[in-house]
Amino acid sequence: MDGFRGRRAVVTGASRGLGQAMAAALASAGMDVVITGRDREAMAATVDRIEADGGSVSARALDVTDTADVERFADEVWSAGPVDVVIANAGVSLVKPAIETTDADFMRVIEANVLGTFATMRSFGARMHGRGSGKLIAVSSDIGIRGSANWVAYAASKGAINAMVKTLAWEWAPKLTVNAIAPGAFATDINSHLLSVPEIMAAITAETPLARVGAPSEIGPLALFLAGPGSDFMTGQIISLDGGIQKS
Repeated sequence: MDGFRGRRAVVTGASRGLGQAMAAALASAGMDVVITGRDREAMAATVDRIEADGGSVSARALDVTDTADVERFADEVWSAGPVDVVIANAGVSLVKPAIETTDADFMRVIEANVLGTFATMRSFGARMHGRGSGKLIAVSSDIGIRGSANWVAYAASKGAINAMVKTLAWEWAPKLTVNAIAPGAFATDINSHLLSVPEIMAAITAETPLARVGAPSEIGPLALFLAGPGSDFMTGQIISLDGGIQKS
């Protein structure tokens, strides 16, 4: 873990769930981590948890759909020193039949997941590129790869993130690496209303070779790998972390 000490990371949407788990993993490895979110109380709880484990962390409220504020945030963070790793995790979910999905529904998901991710990658990527090094990690979804009924806006947004990652990997090479994690079903707050339905849990376990949902802590090691030197020869990759769920 010595290779992580003294390095700096930003994790957006880290007040709970997978973002919190990834921020905690980076901090436990010795990185100085800045987290963002919209829920100040949840962010404070995340900071308390990471600091209790000996990690270095600070928090800043941020709505990634406010692209001007994302740019200001990047300036603020960079003024304290260069950032080595950015995990663009902030986003929203929507489960709704396609014929019931309104334009407003669709645009809300696109603005949060696609524009928010792009604004984060652009603001920090520009600074990293100017310095000559950095690692950018987006959070996609297995649904953005395989699709799923009632997830049309969400699937479209995550598919767009996958294309964005592959494009930026070309554009910013060889200075930066750009990759994505595509989680499957994880036991997080955002999914709790779905995973509490026995029929949904039965369907997930039936189509997943490992026959269970993931624990948030299981994303931490992959985030560390992508943040560290082990992934230096990897870019433009969408890495599924989904228990082997069927893709077709």
